[in-house]
Amino acid sequence: MGVVGFFLILLCSIEIASAQPATDPNEVDAINKIIDYWKLRTKLNFTIDPCTQNATWAPDLANPRIACDCAGNACHITHLKIYALDISGEIPRDLFALKELKDLNLAQNVLNGTLPPEIGQLTNMEYLSLGINNLTGPVPPELGNLTKLLSLSFSSNNFYGTLPVQLGNLTSLQQLYIDSSGVSGPIPQELSNLKSLQKLWASDNQFTGKLPDFFGTLTDLNVLRLQGTLLEGPIPSSFGALTKLADLRIGDLTMEDSSLDFVENLTSLSILSLRNCRAAGQIPEKLGTFSNLMTLYLGNNNLSGSLPPNIISQNLLALDVSFNSLSGNLPPNSTRVGLSVNVVGTSIDAKSLLDGKASGMLHCLLGNTNCNTFPA
Repeated sequence: MGVVGFFLILLCSIEIASAQPATDPNEVDAINKIIDYWKLRTKLNFTIDPCTQNATWAPDLANPRIACDCAGNACHITHLKIYALDISGEIPRDLFALKELKDLNLAQNVLNGTLPPEIGQLTNMEYLSLGINNLTGPVPPELGNLTKLLSLSFSSNNFYGTLPVQLGNLTSLQQLYIDSSGVSGPIPQELSNLKSLQKLWASDNQFTGKLPDFFGTLTDLNVLRLQGTLLEGPIPSSFGALTKLADLRIGDLTMEDSSLDFVENLTSLSILSLRNCRAAGQIPEKLGTFSNLMTLYLGNNNLSGSLPPNIISQNLLALDVSFNSLSGNLPPNSTRVGLSVNVVGTSIDAKSLLDGKASGMLHCLLGNTNCNTFPA
């Protein structure tokens, strides 16, 4: 064999080795049915294999997006994004033929019907986003089969019933977004297994019972939002262990008063909102040492005493202590440019705030003038 012949064979071998395998035919059939069902043919009109490298629908920012893993003998669809494209109807069963899906984003559409239990068959899923739709029915316990999940969102839907205890199986979960999802009842104790959880948005649901003490064991949390529920206080002292929290929002607790002592160790906070939590006692002076704190909302509580003189820390932009039994004077730096202060409904001497452009409206809020005299 001559040198030229050898190189020709070598080039052919390299080309064969580098050739991309075809997509699993069952997945090709399923994705085509999904595209037709949601009338997306004008956006995804396949004339080539759906897993073709460098296809227009493959980049991260593409929408709709289909991306694949072609490492084996066949390509498999691993990413499907159809975001905010007004697709409607129920979730088609053909979707569950895409067994290798790792990332499914169907958020901000007009999907209705139930979330089928077959969702639990997609056990390679890492990111599942179904938020801002019209899905209804119970949250399927089969979600607990998706033990590789890192992020789960079904916010802003019309589900009903309790959270399934099987969500406690999702021990790799880092983000859970279930706000305004329609769920109700007690928060399952099994969620205490979610030790990797970093973000939990659970506001505006009809949760009942005590605010769970076990949240204090989820020490990787940096965002916790639990407002607009039917939960009962007090805020457990165990929350003081959540030292990674940057954003803590709890509101609308009933029954028992809560102490604010638990916040003293939460020095990473940039947002602290504890409105209408039956918080009682004095405001901890240590809050004034939190260098990252930008927003402090403590309105509609049972707080007493005076404001700590150092409460307005260097980076604070908004302070709301309205409708509390507070008295005394505002700190000297309360008129700092760019700072918003609300002391309406307290006995705090707010004369220093009555100078400047907002003085007329503040007089109105304090009941000294008629609010109707100010332009809209």
